[in-house]
Amino acid sequence: MAEIRVNSTGGVKLFDADDSHYAQIKAGTISSNTDVLELGSSAVVAGTKVDLNGQELILDADADTSITADTDDQIDVRIAGADDFQFTANTFTAQSGSSIVVPDGGLTFGSTAITSTAAELNILDGVTSTTAELNILDGVTSTAAELNIVDGNTSATSTTIADADRVVLNDNGTMVQAAVTDLKTYIGGGGLVYITGNTVSSAVASISLTSAFSTTYNVYKVIGQISVATNGADVHLNFIKNSDGSLATDNAHYVSGGATAQGNGAQSTENQFGGWGTTYARFLDGMINSNTTIANFEITVFNPMVTDTNKSAFIKAGYYRSNDRYITSSTAFTLNDGGSNAFNGIRITPSSGNIDKGSVRVYGVVNS
Repeated sequence: MAEIRVNSTGGVKLFDADDSHYAQIKAGTISSNTDVLELGSSAVVAGTKVDLNGQELILDADADTSITADTDDQIDVRIAGADDFQFTANTFTAQSGSSIVVPDGGLTFGSTAITSTAAELNILDGVTSTTAELNILDGVTSTAAELNIVDGNTSATSTTIADADRVVLNDNGTMVQAAVTDLKTYIGGGGLVYITGNTVSSAVASISLTSAFSTTYNVYKVIGQISVATNGADVHLNFIKNSDGSLATDNAHYVSGGATAQGNGAQSTENQFGGWGTTYARFLDGMINSNTTIANFEITVFNPMVTDTNKSAFIKAGYYRSNDRYITSSTAFTLNDGGSNAFNGIRITPSSGNIDKGSVRVYGVVNS
């Protein structure tokens, strides 16, 4: 029959019914009364430790969830019959098929809490950039709006391009901001850059363009067309002083010559005139007064802003004169001011009456 026996070594043996097998409870060296194993209806309490000696500790009723340490310095956690997690020295590992769930705001690296949400961290999913590639962004100060300009935006902004503006350019493999003045030099060598202009559609005494010339260019083109109100009126060109906006009063000399074609087919070179010691250059002579009669002209002005040489201009024109004659003329104009004045503009004035209508535009000659 089953019985309990205590042997002389301090062990307790529990024998089975036929006395053929037993289980032994053996105490080691007991150092205090706290080394106690208590058996009750709800708990087993060990005083200082329970040594499982590598055996599995079953945790649930159907015996498929347990903790075991049958490999030295390793703890395996088995849940629902599968090894899900493993502890080794200083390392916690989720096994294949298992995962770790951390609530938002519940992750800390060192002493720094990670405040990113899972959705924010997932933005990095699939990123293949290298450290060097990501470091390119280090120091970038562009705003989102500035970066979005290069994002295929097809809407254009109305912009007046000035010499101080910049464009992004690939300079032989290096991206740089290039001044538009450099582009003008490279692309437009000898080209024209619009500066200012004036258009009139009703009678005016003259057309003046101030602040048209500067030290930016040495040569300027003035292109225009006008009609006059008084039949037979001449048209004069004056320079405007940069210092006070007044007209030049020093000695001006000019000479004009050209060809004349008449309605009967006759041609001549008799259209010649000039002036010495005037304050202007006469470049249109005796125009017809008609809304359909327009004089077209091109004036090349040389070094208007220098103060050490005389100023000069060359004028080409085509227009109708009285007696049904068409005139093409060329006029050379020199302002003998001793180089003392700089001139920043021009005035175009008929000798009598008004200008009915017209337009005048000033352009700088690149690389002049």
